[in-house]
Amino acid sequence: MAWYDLFSGFYDRSLEKLYRDARAAAVDALRLDPQAGLRVLDLPCGTGQSFDGLAAALGPEGSIVGADLSRGMLRRADKRIARRDLTNVRTVQADVHAITLEQIGGPVDRLHVFLGMSTFPRPDEAFEHLWSLLRPGGRAVVVDVFAERLGFQGRMVNLVARAEIRRRSWEPLEARAVAFERRDLPSLRSHGGTLFLAAGDKPIDPA
Repeated sequence: MAWYDLFSGFYDRSLEKLYRDARAAAVDALRLDPQAGLRVLDLPCGTGQSFDGLAAALGPEGSIVGADLSRGMLRRADKRIARRDLTNVRTVQADVHAITLEQIGGPVDRLHVFLGMSTFPRPDEAFEHLWSLLRPGGRAVVVDVFAERLGFQGRMVNLVARAEIRRRSWEPLEARAVAFERRDLPSLRSHGGTLFLAAGDKPIDPA
């Protein structure tokens, strides 16, 4: 995490504009109802770049827990919360494999995983644990980058983000969800591959 603590110092300058449209698409795909009092887990939340869009779509009745392992990222996220007066957002420091229901205040209605699946050390195990925090009938959205083969820019993305964008990062969600959908998003060369959005719902009946 020392690298991400350092990365947090220039993360917003490097990435906020680059992924703005994809973050908006993720918010839309979550199907948030401002009247329903929904709870969203945003992991990894990084510096909180998704908070504004999520909070606006949730309305005052909804709430967001932003979780990240990097203290540096969370310091930036907390500053964003204070600066934007996002009273329905809080952060917790937690590992994706170990975050608990107690830390997030119980099961969540929506799971937002933005640029996380390509960076988690054990992605299927990580997603299985996140899936366990989502209530039956809840919805998950994954946004990430995929490259079948790495060019120069893809190698740079992997290096800087400590990522592996050759992973088929939508597959853990596809294997568990109903009403699964996946689509490519407008992508730039600087993304290192193709941005995609995957979404699906957690079955109400475990069988």
